[in-house]
Amino acid sequence: MMKNSGAMDTPDRSYLHFVRKVREAFAFLTDEGFVEIDALPTLVRFHKSGIEVDVYHGRQSYELGAGVTFSGTRYAMSEIVRATDPEAAKGYRNAVATTPEGVAAGLEALSSLMERYGSAALKGHAGFFSMLEAQRRQWLEEYTLDVLASQLRPKADDAFRRGDYSAAAALYGRIRDRLSPAETKKLALAEGRSRRP
Repeated sequence: MMKNSGAMDTPDRSYLHFVRKVREAFAFLTDEGFVEIDALPTLVRFHKSGIEVDVYHGRQSYELGAGVTFSGTRYAMSEIVRATDPEAAKGYRNAVATTPEGVAAGLEALSSLMERYGSAALKGHAGFFSMLEAQRRQWLEEYTLDVLASQLRPKADDAFRRGDYSAAAALYGRIRDRLSPAETKKLALAEGRSRRP
């Protein structure tokens, strides 16, 4: 059952022919048994056996993107590419398209990426989704450590400058995996000086 409605807060984009171009670029989904369930001015969704594929055109950003939802969890195209080819993922960015030609080219590129990197996701391979979840957890841990490092680094540097080596050692120690070579030397020095009577 397909819905065909528009969003009230979206400017007229009919001149971009987004829905038609998604259908053309992602025709391979229909060949794989997916059924279109939504066709909106900025979003087209397909469904098959508990797997949902969405293709969108950002309402404000005009970015073209896609994702796959499995067991209620959505994975962005960037995550799917990263899980399959980490090197390719470093250069991945959503295309921005504001012309009919740009939309067509961006959707063709996105479709090629989905066919190349999303095969396991589209087939519903549970192992692939488990890998995506593990990747997401690892990314979250890395991000959390990066944020902690950005918060503690200035405090550690300040404590080191003031000669409060115990505090500097404790702060640097909490972000040990994020220290530069110079900060690693400061940590060793702070630990050594904080042990002195």
